[in-house]
Amino acid sequence: MSKPVIGIPSKERNKEENDYWHRQEVVDDLRYLIVKNGGIGIVLLPSEIRLDFNKSDLCDETILTDEEKEDLHTQVDLCDGIILQGGDYSNEYEVEIARYALKKDIPLLGICAGFNNILRALGSNICEDESKAHSKYDIDYRHGIRIVKDTLLYDLLKEDHYAVNSFHTMIADEDRVAPYARIGAYSYDGLVEAFDLPEKRFVLAVKWHPELMKEEGYTDKLFKRFIEACKEEK
Repeated sequence: MSKPVIGIPSKERNKEENDYWHRQEVVDDLRYLIVKNGGIGIVLLPSEIRLDFNKSDLCDETILTDEEKEDLHTQVDLCDGIILQGGDYSNEYEVEIARYALKKDIPLLGICAGFNNILRALGSNICEDESKAHSKYDIDYRHGIRIVKDTLLYDLLKEDHYAVNSFHTMIADEDRVAPYARIGAYSYDGLVEAFDLPEKRFVLAVKWHPELMKEEGYTDKLFKRFIEACKEEK
């Protein structure tokens, strides 16, 4: 069987001083993990005719036209799986990609802001963490999570507890997730750290960044399982 094609929607890169170009980017750690675990990574680009995008992760009020949606769907149709990457902000095109992937039952992995955008695609939303307790910009920082049995995450880890990083400012409590998805993990203060959709081939959203935990065996387990799901016939 040929290698599955995994699409990563790009995000606008903040312009640096004396940089005349607008740039779209993906986190290369994700491409690395895709290739390492048997996939081919490609970049999915916005379909709107504009150069400046949303600068917040709270809400993007952009309304995509039917043509813009169809152009995004054409890109997704090239893929066997989608990874929604993290970042400081989100755009409606990422939510639309998630909606379409869910509709077509294309395997979907959401990381941090990707968690938020899958939740939005399901009809819910997130909110800002005013306490800033989960915004720890430190690659060595870890906090404990409680993993729920009989979920996709538990099946991957075979553990009740795990320690993960914490780079996010947006959060979701149980009420925002439970009506839409199966909760897979909670943080020490009761916030949702992961969810899945058991009726789909593979949908997993996590609040932390597994691509920054490459030295831990669970990261390859996660990406291998995701890529294996992308190989399966619908």
